[in-house]
Amino acid sequence: MIINFYKIVFLFLIIMCISCSQNESSDNSTKDVHDQLSSNVEITLTKKGNVTAKIKSQILKKDNQSLQLELYDNVNVNLFDKNFNQKSLIKSESAIVNEKENKIKAYGNVEVVSNDGKVLKTDSLSWDNNSDKIYTDANLEFITSDTDTLYGTGFESNIDLTEWSILKPKGSVTND
Repeated sequence: MIINFYKIVFLFLIIMCISCSQNESSDNSTKDVHDQLSSNVEITLTKKGNVTAKIKSQILKKDNQSLQLELYDNVNVNLFDKNFNQKSLIKSESAIVNEKENKIKAYGNVEVVSNDGKVLKTDSLSWDNNSDKIYTDANLEFITSDTDTLYGTGFESNIDLTEWSILKPKGSVTND
C-alpha cells in the first residue's frame, strides 16, 4: 500500500514536470512569431495628409507591439516632396519601418538615385519622414556626375540629393 502511494506521487510529479516543460517551450516558440506576414506589399507613408513615400517589398513582417515593419527582398522606397513629385528612389535588400518614430532604415547594398542622376551607394541608410533627411554613418560612394565620384564615411542630405554633405571625405584629387 505504501509502495503504491509513492508510485502515485512519483507519477504525479513526472506528469507535472512534463506539463510545465511543455508550457515553457510553447511560450518560447510564440515569442518570435510576427503578428502579420505578407508578400508583394506596397505601403504609403504620409505627413500631414501628404504622401511622402511609397514603399514596395516582396516580404513584410509586422510586429504590432513594437510598431515596426520588417521588409525583405527588393525593397524600393520612392520619396516625394510636398507637391507629390517623386524626388528619389532608395533601393535595398531589407528595411525596417518604425511607425512610431516615422523613420525608415535600409540595409544591404543600399542605393539612392535622385531624379537628376546622382547616385549614393552605402551599406545602410536612414530616412527621417519628420525632417525629410537621409543620412548614414557608414562608408559611401557618391556619384554626382559622369566624371565625379566622391568617397567617405557619414552622409546627410535632403531627399533629392541637392543639399548634401559628406562628414569624413576620403580620396585624392588630381588637377590636370
